[in-house]
Amino acid sequence: MPARIALFSDIHGNTPGLRAVLEDIRREGCTRAYMLGDLINGVDPHGCIQVLRQWADAERIELDCLKGNGEEYLLTPNRDALLERDEDWNLDMVQLTAWWEAHVTPDDLAWIATFQDYIRWDSTLLVHDRPQDRLEPQSWHNPDIEPQYQEWFFHSPGVGLRTTEAEWQSLWAYMDANRLTRVFCGHSHEALLRRFENKLICNIGSAGSPLDGDPRASWVSLTGDSKLTMHRVAYDVSQTHALIDRTDYHGFDGPGYKEAYKKWFATGLHWKLHMPRPDPGAHDTLKV
Repeated sequence: MPARIALFSDIHGNTPGLRAVLEDIRREGCTRAYMLGDLINGVDPHGCIQVLRQWADAERIELDCLKGNGEEYLLTPNRDALLERDEDWNLDMVQLTAWWEAHVTPDDLAWIATFQDYIRWDSTLLVHDRPQDRLEPQSWHNPDIEPQYQEWFFHSPGVGLRTTEAEWQSLWAYMDANRLTRVFCGHSHEALLRRFENKLICNIGSAGSPLDGDPRASWVSLTGDSKLTMHRVAYDVSQTHALIDRTDYHGFDGPGYKEAYKKWFATGLHWKLHMPRPDPGAHDTLKV
């Protein structure tokens, strides 16, 4: 393992948040970085790709990336065929994914296609959501859904603050069965660290859109002596607000959505909590 590595995840198109995390990683002297998914699914997908790739090249950082939900959606073939299905979710999600695709380049797409499903070294596993979701995808595959659309219709509960004790026990047992001692993940946007016997699960939180009530960007560093440090980085959220204001993001056409989205980044609480009135059926795909 390199002497000092950085792990970050769930940027969700927030270029100012990503820049702050990358600068913090540089100050900490990390020589290798792992991005655990959901880089592009937000208001500035191409900007985030540019910033990350240019930073890795300029700092001579070895960078590996995992696919998150956003990257899986973007790589889904023949998405227009999904519009023939009855699910209301499909229409909005197909349109949102088309927006991301329109705001990246062919070179961006080719790079995203190189992202891995998981990374394992010895007894350490890096995944976007949960270890069983990536090591045993057949466990959640639906036989009534075509292979190319399995990821489209799957959304893992992940590991987070609402994970039940029974689910924790199942995770520890799964780690034992697969000879894992450490799991690092993202997906829930909630930074947490939990240990059981000789095992550790760390959700590294979100580098762009936390959902644990702390709006500061989150990342984790590891050293060769296995020291783990969770970092929170304050940044100028007004820059993200300005980015939102000048972006015609899919879903911002409804009343209150843009302001609620901006409050998400200011508070670390989901945009739905900031809506002026309950509207559970509309624009739900903004959650990704």
